[in-house]
Amino acid sequence: MNRKSLSVILASIILIMCVTTTDVESAARRWSVTVCGPVSHPLRKAVAEAVDFWNGELAGLDVNLSLGPITDSDLQIPDTELARISESVMKGEQRIRFPEELKNIRGDVVILLSGTDLISVGFSRVNGRQGLVILRSGDIPPLSLPNVAHNLVAHELGHVLGLSHNSDETMLMCGRPAPCRPAAFQSSLKRFFPLTEKDRNDLTRRFK
Repeated sequence: MNRKSLSVILASIILIMCVTTTDVESAARRWSVTVCGPVSHPLRKAVAEAVDFWNGELAGLDVNLSLGPITDSDLQIPDTELARISESVMKGEQRIRFPEELKNIRGDVVILLSGTDLISVGFSRVNGRQGLVILRSGDIPPLSLPNVAHNLVAHELGHVLGLSHNSDETMLMCGRPAPCRPAAFQSSLKRFFPLTEKDRNDLTRRFK
């Protein structure tokens, strides 16, 4: 066997190994979720329900992504810090300073449970940065209203997955600048609000 033939064979083997490794990683893509806050926080159940919702949606789209497992952390970031981040988002600030403590939290997605009346926000998982969700207190309206909490958590996880707001109040991702607010999820029937066709197409394109 001459040197040229050997080089071709070695290049083929390396290519096969690279393709195989990529396929395995793609097929096994899971984003772990870490929930930080008091064990007794009323939104913990809503987080689990929202993760289950998204896993059902992602499976239905036949994309190579799922969320979980969910891990609890006893780390609590002060409500003043969480409120500051929320206010920065509402002001449209482009450069937001995140707490240094986040660097010590393992997980592809971090959910921070607050005990104050801030505006919940979600940040997409991009450029090596963890996906981040900050949730307002769950024991006062609107999150204490029936059917609101799990939809609100699912909405913010939608941002983690890269979805943006729309203006259709019958859909999960309705939000600012449209007048949709969390109280619009209120219902006597427990259900998740649906995704738009655009949402589904965006997720398929992003994670296929």
